[in-house]
Amino acid sequence: MLLLMVVFAFISAALFYAARVPMIREELSVLLYGEARDGGEDVGRLAHRAFIMFTFTSPLLLAGMLSLMVTVINWLSRR
Repeated sequence: MLLLMVVFAFISAALFYAARVPMIREELSVLLYGEARDGGEDVGRLAHRAFIMFTFTSPLLLAGMLSLMVTVINWLSRR
């Protein structure tokens, strides 16, 4: 339960700080509402999309890493 709270706190803090960046705010608007504003530059779009995808997939990556660590520890304790 504590690990789950840490993951959600990390995601919330990242989204809070990211919401201050206009390009990320526009990406979230497109993702949630499907609307894009006119204008705007495409400079750095890839980095912003990678940040958003990392934010959404970080709990899955963390769970996979913890599962792998538990499996390795169990395997080592059997030897």
